[in-house]
Amino acid sequence: METVTGAQTIRVHKGLDMPSVPMVLMKILRLVDDNQASARRLEELILHDPSLSARILKLANSAFYSFRCEVKTISHAIALLGLNLVKSLAIGVSIFESFTKGLREEGHNITELWMHSFGVGLLSQEVQARRAGRSEAEFSFLCGLLHDLGEIVLFKENPRQYSQVFALGKCEPGVDICVRENERFGVTHATMGSMLAKHWGLPPELATVARYHHDPLSVRNPLVCAVALGDSLAKLAGIGYDGDNNLHPDLGQIREEVQLGAEEWESLSRLAQDKKKEVEEFFLASS
Repeated sequence: METVTGAQTIRVHKGLDMPSVPMVLMKILRLVDDNQASARRLEELILHDPSLSARILKLANSAFYSFRCEVKTISHAIALLGLNLVKSLAIGVSIFESFTKGLREEGHNITELWMHSFGVGLLSQEVQARRAGRSEAEFSFLCGLLHDLGEIVLFKENPRQYSQVFALGKCEPGVDICVRENERFGVTHATMGSMLAKHWGLPPELATVARYHHDPLSVRNPLVCAVALGDSLAKLAGIGYDGDNNLHPDLGQIREEVQLGAEEWESLSRLAQDKKKEVEEFFLASS
């Protein structure tokens, strides 16, 4: 395994190359690092990418947010959703679109992963909102959206092989996708996602979530636990698919870690069921 810093490609294992950051994403990340970044600068950046602009507006007008008026401009979307949430949407959309271009045969799998990731983002935000402030909850959305970042890379590098691994969980209940990834590629999506997040200069907390979302109790980080719970809620509700349907074996302990009681868990479970239809309607119509 070999890693290098900067914008160079990283050789990970058996010919797996870690890609350089897409140009539009690089520009968005510069805004993330700039505490003085204005809504106007973000708007200008999004407007330079018609596909990104269209996706953001479609998301803003979706049932997820249920605004009474139609959102017609990026500036209006930023005003209604907030600067941080639009940044997160722009990052997620740019990554998925950059990595999934040309993967026509795997399109259904990618759509399922996108649906699952978005559902996890929404639910992670809800978990974190009950324990932290608005900015922390919005950041939790981004972490949930990108927790399976490594899977996107593996799809891009080995579409057919990874599609086989990805589908195993449907045929063999209980299969652990990380075990299968290690057997086939010598690396798991958790490790790959963490490495890529660091290489691209994404927030360090996001790299931690990518690395430990399958094993949150090993780090006992509230953000990792929030995403792990969002992941389990999405799986229980059947929102998309991410390669297996396994729930965390220590789900009760993870809930205790963030002091999430039974009543709140039931409320979140009902919310996840409600969101399932909205996610499916949006992504299946967009695919």
